[in-house]
Amino acid sequence: MAFRPDVPRRAFRIVGTMYPPFDGSGTHRWGSRWISPGRWVVHAAESYALAVLENLVHWQANSLPPGQMCVPVEAPDDLPFESVAASDVELWPPTNDSQTRALGDDWYERRETGVLCVPSVVSAFDRNVLFNQRHPDFSRLVVQDSIPANIDARLLQYRQ
Repeated sequence: MAFRPDVPRRAFRIVGTMYPPFDGSGTHRWGSRWISPGRWVVHAAESYALAVLENLVHWQANSLPPGQMCVPVEAPDDLPFESVAASDVELWPPTNDSQTRALGDDWYERRETGVLCVPSVVSAFDRNVLFNQRHPDFSRLVVQDSIPANIDARLLQYRQ
C-alpha cells in the first residue's frame, strides 16, 4: 500500500433511506470484498457514476431499489489517505476475498490513515473509497445532505 497525494477529495455513497446515510454497520455485519465482518467501514466511490455501477452490481439488478439516496462526502486537503492498486493484489480481479480482505483489514487495524482507496472491479479506471469509522480523522469528513439517487432510464434497456 502506498500513500498517494492524488486521491480524490470527494466521494459518493448510495444508500437506502432506511439506513443511516454515512455508517459502516453493513460492513460491520457482513464485511465486503475489502473488509472482514466486525469492522466499521463506510464504502463510497470516487464518482457518482461508479457508485451507481457498484450498487447495480451489488443488487444484481438493472435499477436501484426505491428510496436510494446519494451521500456526497468531502475530505479536507490535508487528510492523509492510503491507496491499493490492482497490481498489489496477486490475482486481479480476485476470485475470492481472502487477499483483498487481508489488505483492507491490515489498513483498518494499523489505523495510520482513516481513508483507503481501492480499485474497482466494475470499472478498471476508477476507485472505491473506504472510510474507517473508528479512526480519529473520520470526524473531519464533511458529510453533505443526501440527494435522491436516480439512474438514467436508458441504462435499463440493456437487460439480458
